[in-house]
Amino acid sequence: MANSLSEDTKNLLDSFNIRLNKSLGQHFLVDQAALSRIVEAAELSRNDLVLEIGTGIGALTRELCSKAGFVISSEYDKKLIHAAEEYLKGQGNYEIVAGDFLKLDLGPMLARFKDYKSRKVVANLPYYITSPIIEKLIDNRSCFKCMILTIQREVAHRIVSKPGTKEYGSFTVFVNYYCKPKIVSYIPKSSFLPQPDVGSAVIRLDVHEKPAVKVKSEKLFFDVMHAAFMQRRKMLKNAIENAKIEGLDRAKIEEALASSGIDLRRRGETLSIEEFAKLADHLKD
Repeated sequence: MANSLSEDTKNLLDSFNIRLNKSLGQHFLVDQAALSRIVEAAELSRNDLVLEIGTGIGALTRELCSKAGFVISSEYDKKLIHAAEEYLKGQGNYEIVAGDFLKLDLGPMLARFKDYKSRKVVANLPYYITSPIIEKLIDNRSCFKCMILTIQREVAHRIVSKPGTKEYGSFTVFVNYYCKPKIVSYIPKSSFLPQPDVGSAVIRLDVHEKPAVKVKSEKLFFDVMHAAFMQRRKMLKNAIENAKIEGLDRAKIEEALASSGIDLRRRGETLSIEEFAKLADHLKD
């Protein structure tokens, strides 16, 4: 073997005549210390089933196999699957699933592994489809205890941002409604091959047993929240009215804002998740 993970990766790619495609988000983590921090953040044991998204050459996969009970890893690029299988020789507790992760049916795929009571996601996500992947994972949140994801630094900051900041938006509220997020560490561009144009961060999302706030109607909660951020520079009452949400007119919106104690002149971007819940519940009454 070569002296470093970076050299191992280059040699393996050359031997399989693989040219990386940046448009597919193919930036491979070649920093052993960063890989170790990711795995440590997952707090793995042999009782854990791990889902990885994007096998690459298998560098993270191998680290996961050393700690977890079993690893299911999805990979879109068939050439990389062959390279990863070469790199992972000697590891018996993994399976690579070929295909587009966004099209995979996770329920049946994970149901085959009933012996593992704890399921976690650990993945270095392709940055161009980070949001759709996180949305799919959250839609399937009943399958997982937590998710440890390497993502674009700006997206990580958006997820943990506070009301009133420019990063705060509908994606922030969506993720925080279902999960408790925490940035674990940052990874410099130089840790990847080839180097991406953006910085990276490792974020842990612990799935709430119940949503962060209790609401009478999740649909109305999200409708109101999306309306507020679609016209984030407008006053809240105008943004909600302009969204034409079924059953809501100006009078009902003003009445709900008044009864909830939320100033009609505030902008939606200043509301906390608790305030969105309060407003949605008053609109429901």
